[in-house]
Amino acid sequence: MKPINHFIVHIPKKFQDEIKFNGGKIEIISKYNEFEYRVNSGEIISVPKGFDEDCIGSTMYFHHHVVIEQRYDIGENLYLVQYEADGGYGNHAVAIEDEDGDITMLGDWCFVLPPVEPKEEKSSSGIILSIKEKPELEGILFAIHKDSEWIGVKTGDIVGYTENSEYKMDLKNATVYRMRSKELVYVKEA
Repeated sequence: MKPINHFIVHIPKKFQDEIKFNGGKIEIISKYNEFEYRVNSGEIISVPKGFDEDCIGSTMYFHHHVVIEQRYDIGENLYLVQYEADGGYGNHAVAIEDEDGDITMLGDWCFVLPPVEPKEEKSSSGIILSIKEKPELEGILFAIHKDSEWIGVKTGDIVGYTENSEYKMDLKNATVYRMRSKELVYVKEA
């Protein structure tokens, strides 16, 4: 099957419904907070017409609507992921991570490492001595589409972003915020 404007990904489960620890596991009832437990990655099975087939078998990160909207479910744990090379709200394909851990951003998406949250200070008796403040809306640019450098940022820069643009995603080796490059509002100069 050769899709025209979609990737086809294999997703064994639509929700993360268990936590494993020390040889055991706890089952999570995800219906009470399904947004947090939606799966947002899968194995690439097929690529859009004209796209490099070398990424078949790699991990694709995608918008969380893919596992919720019935129109993307094509059966047998296979899902369509809309792709528009120029980005925009019709592009649900966020990034591809190959077996070496190299990430290729798609469309106008970027990844930002979340800010480090300060730890609460406690007395020896357990009384909280400091109030945890809301972290600033900035982080370290982790990955950006290669054609987005014209906006004046590069990987490793400290960038600010708009409120509510930060959507947490777990990659193989990092937790990042997924957002569109247009939601970046400044870069801190050294």
